[in-house]
Amino acid sequence: MTYLSLHTKQNLLGVQSDCPHREKIQYGGDILADSPAAMHLYDMSAFYRKVVLDWADQQWENGAYAGTSYWLMLNDQTGIGNGSGETVWASAPVVMTARHMQHYGDLEFLKRTVDKHIKWLGFLHKHFDKGMLKKGYLEDLEGYWKSGSGLGDWLGFRQRDTWLTHEGFYMASARSIAYISEKLGRKGNAVEAALDLSNMVKERIAGLYLKYNQGFLPPDSRGKFMSPAQEMGLFSRIVPGDRRCNVLRHYFTRIGHTWPGSAEMNFLKHIDKDTKESMRAAGEITKRGKQDAMGWSQWHGFNEGIFAVRYALKTLSETGYHNVALDKATGFGVGTWEYMLSHNATTLWESWWRSEDLYSHNHPMLGASSEWMVSAVAGLELEPTTTGGREVQFWPRFPNSASTLNYAGATQGTRRGDFAIAWAFVDLNQDTMLHIRAYVPPDGKGVLRLPEYRNGEGVDSILKKALVLPDIEKAKQLSDDVCASRRKSKLYGFGYNWEFDKRTMLWMKFNRNKSIGTPC
Repeated sequence: MTYLSLHTKQNLLGVQSDCPHREKIQYGGDILADSPAAMHLYDMSAFYRKVVLDWADQQWENGAYAGTSYWLMLNDQTGIGNGSGETVWASAPVVMTARHMQHYGDLEFLKRTVDKHIKWLGFLHKHFDKGMLKKGYLEDLEGYWKSGSGLGDWLGFRQRDTWLTHEGFYMASARSIAYISEKLGRKGNAVEAALDLSNMVKERIAGLYLKYNQGFLPPDSRGKFMSPAQEMGLFSRIVPGDRRCNVLRHYFTRIGHTWPGSAEMNFLKHIDKDTKESMRAAGEITKRGKQDAMGWSQWHGFNEGIFAVRYALKTLSETGYHNVALDKATGFGVGTWEYMLSHNATTLWESWWRSEDLYSHNHPMLGASSEWMVSAVAGLELEPTTTGGREVQFWPRFPNSASTLNYAGATQGTRRGDFAIAWAFVDLNQDTMLHIRAYVPPDGKGVLRLPEYRNGEGVDSILKKALVLPDIEKAKQLSDDVCASRRKSKLYGFGYNWEFDKRTMLWMKFNRNKSIGTPC
């Protein structure tokens, strides 16, 4: 979590930049991808209010939002035309206003921005369908099987399903305005119109992507490996309840591939024979035609772009496959946190692969997984329709074995005070039990959701109220001490990193006294 928080902190200098040393631009897509994590880590109330007002100040007369602020780029060339930014990126001010209300409950902020956002939705309603046709997206998606106009699920290993993300964030804009209107008491026509528009887009997506009962995919089967697909349909509740199991089954047919990136291919030319054989035995090296190449994994690493990484982790944990989500997060090789850290990353990279020239090594947009650590691994997240952080959901997902992970905890700051949860396996050598502690501040509300057995029955549980207020600061210090001990033990994480030896012109793996990437 410390590693994942550094890139956020270093990109909050007046704007939420994409990187603090090069472009320094406030990209809407990056903010949408990373803000769930940022709002857990920090009090972003004033900062994100400024971000939304930046966009509102530069809104075009026709209602279009740009994809960035203040520098107006990524507009007509990636958007639907008429000055609009790429639909995902340009939806940032609307979606961020809804998220801001959920966390901070600022009604005055809603009143100040709602008319701007309604104007944006009116722009979409008027121009979206025609704009998509002009960009080459046919109504029945005939011939659509690879990335089209737009940015979509940026910088994953797969082709990007840009039609789906355009449509999906049109739907998200409408949903957000329905939520905002309802919170402002504008019931009736304003809420119903936004919901009707949202449902219209949702049904359009579902009608095309569920058409052949082959999961959640474009009608042209050649597009079955684009990203996002099933994970976005499940996460966004586009897929109806009676189709979710079918979509999930097809999701698990996805497989990984090899990666021909220049940095990785060059790396393989500069390691010794023994190192190469050990990597081959570990599955890090495979064949791409006749050449050695690194492979990326679907289920033991990441191939997703900036949005699908969160959709995938949350979907797996929510649908009973938390163990698979843990495997993705703790994998090794290209496309993993281990790969970045073992190549001496101290902040998050812009890409899953090494780049010494094009992509940044200090970039927030792939950081959404840290929100999954809090909401699924520890089990603490805001209730979806709450305002001002008043209500949370305690829903920890537990690993199949305590050897995978034996404790977790998290604290979420809100206007009401801190909510907290901690859980741990105890008595591992006897009858294993789980201890869960949850803390709810005065005037707050928490709902505890316990796991079920595979036969659908509940678990045996005993609930007790604490008789004394826990010393949160002392608990945090004890946790830090345990983490330091775990690093020294080298039983967790990995105890090596790669360095380039200029004398031999070879990459060398150096063993260290402390573990890197220790889960704490």
